[in-house]
Order: sequence, then C-alpha cells, then structure tokens
Amino acid sequence: MKKILTFNILIGTLVIGFYFYFHEIGRARVTPNEIFITSAEIPESFNGVRIVQISDIMVRQESCLELLENTVTTVNNLAPEIIIFTGNLFLPEGLIFHRDVIQILSELDADLMKLAVLGYNDLAHKSQTIRVLTDARFRVLNNDSMQVFNLSPNGINFIGAHPLNDRATTEQLISGHTMNDRANILLASIPTFANIAFDYPLLAQFSGHCLTTQDTTNRNAPCFQFYHGTYQFADHFTLHVSAGLARFQTPQNFLRPPSIDSFLLISQTD
Repeated sequence: MKKILTFNILIGTLVIGFYFYFHEIGRARVTPNEIFITSAEIPESFNGVRIVQISDIMVRQESCLELLENTVTTVNNLAPEIIIFTGNLFLPEGLIFHRDVIQILSELDADLMKLAVLGYNDLAHKSQTIRVLTDARFRVLNNDSMQVFNLSPNGINFIGAHPLNDRATTEQLISGHTMNDRANILLASIPTFANIAFDYPLLAQFSGHCLTTQDTTNRNAPCFQFYHGTYQFADHFTLHVSAGLARFQTPQNFLRPPSIDSFLLISQTD
C-alpha cells in the first residue's frame, strides 16, 4: 500500500512539474541572449546601438499570445534601436489571432526601425502575414534592401532574402544590393544562405532557427551545418542563427526556454 502511495505521489509530482514547465517556463519565460558585434565597418553613429532579433514565433493557439506579450515586454526593456524579425510568424491554425498579433507586435518599440523577412511557414499565407507585419509597423524586405541611419549620413544597409531563393537569385540579390560604403547585413530565415553570403562584403547574416531535424549530409537542407548559435567565417563575416521563440515545442529542445537575441554594435577604431 505504501509503495502504491509513493508511486502515485511521484507520478503526481512529475505531472505537476511538467504542467508548470509548459505553462510557466516553456510558454511564458523569454531568455535574451547578449551578443557583441565589434567591427570597423560599423559607423561611429551606430556605436552602442542595439539590434534585437525575434524569430520563429509560430502562433498556433491563444496561449501563444501570452508568450508574445512577454516577448514584447522583454524586448522593450532592452530599449533597442532596431528590431528584426526573421520569419515564421503563424502556423495555419493560428491565423484567427491575427488581430491580436497586430496589436501586440505594434507595441514593440524601436527608436530607428523594425524590419522583417518571411520564413517557409509564412509562404502558405504570405499576403496575410505581410499585412500583419506591415500593420504592426514592420518594413518587410522581400528580396530588397533598406538603409537605416542614426543622425548621420553613414548608415547600415539591411538586405532581406526570400526563403525560396536559389543560389543564382541569392547571388543576384546580394551583389545588386551590397553597398561598398556601408556596413551590410543580410536578413534571411534560411541559415544556409551563409554559404553564399560569405563570398560578399557583408558584416553579418541574421537567420531564423531551423525547427526541422538537423541534416548534416545534404548541403541544400535548411539545417545543414548551422542549427543555432554564432558561426564565424574567416575574419570578415559572421552568421547568427536564432534559437527562436517556438523551439521549446520541439523534442530536441525540450528543456530550453524560448529566446531572443540582443546584439550590441561596437564601432572599432584603429
């Protein structure tokens, strides 16, 4: 009898623990990752400027709105000058919450600019996702670029790539939009675009998290080589892959809370 009681208490404790994790930690707590980007390419007017990256929100049910609200609070507490979103806003069943998402994302406060690119999941409902992001005052970059200035004619050039670009299209995009007198940053939901980007004069690439199974054999797979984290290419180009807000939903990231990335720009002088 005592063994049965002990077993029931253990099972009950585990159930309560899992419930607490999924409903309090996994759904609500957002971890900011602090990353420093130091380069002579960064204009002096951007020294100390903060860029916050949000990625892979994957809104699918009402409970996701709480995570999104907490994300907005966390981001605004960091006081970023620039906010970037690197793809995958909704799952199909979450589109019914599009008005709520617009309202929540509109509360994100960036002194200079809010930029976004689309991910694979966004393409199934592309027009609605773009409308949501635009109504929330994001500038969506779809194989184009935008320069951002900070009280100086020396700015940063952001290039946004479409997730279905092939190699030729990506090369054409980067070569056509890279500016020799600017710090150039590529925004792309697909990390493996870095295999093309590092051949060009780019400071960095910010990408979304690959939520599929990592494939280290297929060079065309979204996760090939780059799962999440920071990857250095020689001494002139860096890839930053977000771990994403939705990663706690996947088995391989079971114990990891949702996260965002906060980049502090440091202008390196000789």
